[in-house]
Amino acid sequence: MRLYTPLIGAFALLNGIIFYMFILHLPFGADAFLLSLAHWNKLSPMTEVAALLGTVIALGGVLLTRFLDEQWKNRLLYWRWEYPHPAFNAFLTTRKQPFETSELLAAFPEVRDSGFNHSMQLQTWHRLYPKYQDHPVILSTYSQWLMQRDFYLIALLFLLLFLLAWPVNRGIPFNLVSAYLFIYGAQFLFLLFMARRVGLRLVDNLLGVALGVDQREDKGSGGRRII
Repeated sequence: MRLYTPLIGAFALLNGIIFYMFILHLPFGADAFLLSLAHWNKLSPMTEVAALLGTVIALGGVLLTRFLDEQWKNRLLYWRWEYPHPAFNAFLTTRKQPFETSELLAAFPEVRDSGFNHSMQLQTWHRLYPKYQDHPVILSTYSQWLMQRDFYLIALLFLLLFLLAWPVNRGIPFNLVSAYLFIYGAQFLFLLFMARRVGLRLVDNLLGVALGVDQREDKGSGGRRII
C-alpha cells in the first residue's frame, strides 16, 4: 500500500462530507456539519441517504485511484487520447528546463533525427526511467506526481457528480450552491494545474539526472539546479 494512501482517503472523506452537506441543503461550514450530527434523528431519513451517498462516492474515489489503469489516469489528467504523458514533448518545448536544449539533443540525437516524433520522445524518456528511478530526486518527484494525480482524480469525480446532482437536488438556494460550486471547481482547477506541473518537473528532473546536472556545481560549470 502506498504511503500516501491515508492522505488520499482523508481527502476523499472530506469531499464526501461536503457532498453530504450539499445534499442536505446545509450552508458550508463546520458548525452546520456538527449541527446536522446533533440533530440526526430530526433530519432522518435524509441524513442517512446523504451520508450513504457521501460515503459511497468517497470510497469509489479511493478505489478509482487504486485500480484505474495508469493510461486512463493520464488521459483524464492531460485530456489527450494519444501520448497522455508529460514526456510526450520533453525534447521540444519552450518551457524553462534545468539544462540547455542543445545539450539535451546532443545526448539524444535519435530524438532530433526522428523529427521530434512524440513516440520517440516517450520511448527515450521511458528507456531512461528504469536507470534512474532510484535516484532520490526522481523518487521524490515521482511520488509527488502520483499523489497529485490521485488527488486530481478524486476532485474530478466529485465535481462531475456534484454537477449531476445539482439539477436533481432542487430547492437549494443559489447562494448555498455557489459555495459548493466554488469549492469543487477551485480544488479541481488547482489540482489539475498542480498535477500537470509536477509531471513536467518529473520529466525534466529525470532528463537532468541523465545529463548529470545534479552532479555539477551551481557556479562555474554552467549547470542549473534541478528543482
